Formats: sequence, structure tokens, C-alpha cells
Amino acid sequence: MRLFKLITILALTSALAVYAEGAVSDTLPDKATLSANRMRFDSQTGDFLADGNVTIAAGGLTVAAPRGTGNIERREVLFDEGIAASGDWMGDPVSLKAGKLALSFAEDPTCRFQEGVKGGVGAMSLDADRLTLIGLGGLANNSAGSRQTKFWLVKVRSLEDRSKGITFGADTVEGVLRDGELHTLTADKGVWLRGRPKKGEEAVNLRGNHALYSLDRGSVVLSGNVSAVQGGRTLRSNSIVYFPEQNRVEAIGGVPGRSASPNESTGRAEITIDLSREKLKKTAPAKEKEPSSKKAKAPAQKGGRK
Repeated sequence: MRLFKLITILALTSALAVYAEGAVSDTLPDKATLSANRMRFDSQTGDFLADGNVTIAAGGLTVAAPRGTGNIERREVLFDEGIAASGDWMGDPVSLKAGKLALSFAEDPTCRFQEGVKGGVGAMSLDADRLTLIGLGGLANNSAGSRQTKFWLVKVRSLEDRSKGITFGADTVEGVLRDGELHTLTADKGVWLRGRPKKGEEAVNLRGNHALYSLDRGSVVLSGNVSAVQGGRTLRSNSIVYFPEQNRVEAIGGVPGRSASPNESTGRAEITIDLSREKLKKTAPAKEKEPSSKKAKAPAQKGGRK
């Protein structure tokens, strides 16, 4: 049994390595190693079944699970429980746990995590139902020659950009990591955002239907029935721009539903202030001027009394 297991592992390793080396994409790893307590491999179809302490290492990524199936010819591996992924995905640090994972090393390498996806990718920490990482990582995909990885998320309970201290939530999120940093992000439906307050300030909490984040512009644009709450102040508008570095918001649209058509805007924004939570600035009372008679001094008498 021990000999059969060793031969099977070597066969799988060799087949994966040869197939990857013949591929046209530079994103593919040149070697993949699969190990398990028990394994079955069909050399004709390329199908394999691995069971018990399954580990696959490909490129910089290592995945561990109790059980896995796959096909060498299609360059794919499927795990259906207890997934733990670590290392890096095309150059971006990865530490993730999930219930399921479909891993493909086709021309566009893809990771599809499902069921309680938690952990981190690059500068992001996340908690969602599904996460897909797709291709492009490790390549110079822009004029600056940076690494770039696309990602998609479904039912996002929390997505934090640790470098900027802002946290998102939404039904769906997609974006781009560049050199491990969140570069762009688009969020739809049930969007919420929590900013990182500056010293002595309260955090800004925003809600809306749609959000667009850009690292280059240094802002998040929220649209569709947007509200921004900071302490006792609430700002409502069709569109609001949030600047994370300054922890500041700007309204750029009117309040929906206040004109003839529900889809039109009055061109005005609305702010509500809870005065009980606003700090009053204390001013020193003005000093009363002394009467001029008190200020005048009696002239000194020359000589003494006669």
C-alpha cells in the first residue's frame, strides 16, 4: 500500500507538471503536487480521487481538505468540505477557509470558494458566501507593470480594506487587487460602508444601492437613496462622495421622492442634526469696560498743605 501510494503521487505530480509546462499562459504553475492517505488515479481518463489529509500545492498556493476529486487533463481539483487555503494566489497573500473549493489551472487560473468563506486576500479581510479569484495575477497587466487579480464576492457580510480602514457590505461585490492592494471595487444592492474615524472624530456610516471605490481618486461614490450618519448628523441624498483619508462626505445630488416624479431629484440634499449630541463651543464672556472716571487718576498736588 505504501508503494502504491508513492507511485500514484509521483504519477500525478509528473502529469500535472508536464501539462502545465506545455501551456501557453505564464500564470500557470510549472508543478503541482497532490498527496493523501488514500488515492485512486485513472491514467486513461486523468480522473483521480484523494481521501484523508488531502493536500495540493501548486505555485505558491497550498490547499488542505479531508477529500478531493479532479481531473489532470482538465487541470482541475474539487474539494467539498473543510477547506483551508494558504500561501499566495498569483503573488497575493491568501489565508482562507470555506466549505467548498473548485480550483482550476486552465488558461485563466481560477479559485471558486463557497459556503462560509472567511479570511484574507492581499490587503482584504472578508466574510462572504462565495469568493472567486480569477487569472491575471502575477502578470504585468497595466502600464505600471503591477500584478493584478480580479475578484467576485456574493452575499458579503464584511469586506475590509485593512490598508485604508474602510469596511463594505453588499449583495454582490467585484473588484481588482493590484499588488495586493484594493484598487477598484463595485458593490450592488444593500450596500453599507463604515469608515475609519480620524482622531477625535466619530466614524461615518453610509448606506445606498450602489458603490464605486477608486484608489486612484481616493473616494467612494455611493448612489441610490444614500444616507450618511456621523454622530448626531444624518445626510441624505441621491449621491454622496466619501473620502476615506479625510473621513469626509459630500452630497452631490438631491433627495429622491420630493418632486413630481419619484425618480427625479429636487436638486437639494437634506441634513438632520441631533443638537443634543453636538458639542457646544464655549466662548469667554466679554469683559465690561470700566468707566472713564475710574480710569482717570487725580492729578498729583505740587507742594504740601499750607
